[in-house]
Amino acid sequence: MKVAVIGGGIAGAELIRVASPCPLQFTLIEPKKQVEMQALYPEYLGGVARLQDLAAPLKSFCERVGAVHIREKALSLEGNTVVCEKSRVEFDYVVVATGAAQNYFGIRGVENTFSINTLEETKRARRYVEDNYPERIMIMGSGLTGVEAASILAESLDASIYIIEAKDRVLPQFSPQTSQLVEKALSKKGVNILTSTEVAEVKEDCISFTDGSCLDCDMAIWTAGVKPSPFIQDLDLPKKNGWILVDPHLNAKGNVFAMGDCAWVEVDGKLATKTGLEAERQAKYLAHHFRNLIKGATVEKYSVRASTDSQVALISLGADCAVGVVGKTCIGVPTRLIYSLKSWIDKSFIKRFK
Repeated sequence: MKVAVIGGGIAGAELIRVASPCPLQFTLIEPKKQVEMQALYPEYLGGVARLQDLAAPLKSFCERVGAVHIREKALSLEGNTVVCEKSRVEFDYVVVATGAAQNYFGIRGVENTFSINTLEETKRARRYVEDNYPERIMIMGSGLTGVEAASILAESLDASIYIIEAKDRVLPQFSPQTSQLVEKALSKKGVNILTSTEVAEVKEDCISFTDGSCLDCDMAIWTAGVKPSPFIQDLDLPKKNGWILVDPHLNAKGNVFAMGDCAWVEVDGKLATKTGLEAERQAKYLAHHFRNLIKGATVEKYSVRASTDSQVALISLGADCAVGVVGKTCIGVPTRLIYSLKSWIDKSFIKRFK
């Protein structure tokens, strides 16, 4: 059985790793040469993590598990074929796991911002920090990436760090208790928090807000939201809010499956978060699903672990400090132990592919 996997991030690479060895012929379609751990991008930006901690080569991994790596961008699906930039890959089943793209919400001047949504963009941001020693850094968006980047930069740089959030609290997707605890930790580090503040335009030396005010800025980092990639938008598949809509077995339509950030995964009223935890679990589920397809057996529907109404996360706050979140409960101690657990989880994931 030929299985094409589009996207070599956490979900795509983990699916192939867990499913092997089995009588499936996997083809991984991913233009990057490595699998990357996005959760460690903020630590790399702050000079805490090394490149070898957050990336592993896909070529040697695929050779080891008997998969084929096509280093091209997927362009479209035509019947049972993935059309790539130079190649055409036939499949019996295809899994779309292309992640998400940065969402700039039509804000003017985004070309003046840095992003930490991909490794290449994060490396560019780190080079700018090392070469220019910015004194005022504005981080737009206070989700997990924004909060972790602010915490680490506040410790590693002699600079004024600002978090700008359009909603009325940081980490608005989490419980008010979690937001309050994290805001307190950020304030202790000297991070300036501006909530209920909307960006109108990012200029080369300042940021303008919708109320007419502005702040001088040496470096602007955008972490405010994601959206479906152009590849996802162009697919003739069921969608919800632009994301690929899948059933409780992660099936989109016919022999097409989707998982990870590119998919809308909602089972029994629980909507999966777009996190590494969910991407990894969905990959393991699909690996089990494909094994059952070979045997002609059925598989139970997917069970969402980290849902939008019951978050599960480990949040790094720098200085060997982290908090854990399970639903509405925020665990703030012991901070060093929680940080060690998060660091071990993030780094051990990449080691699986080496």
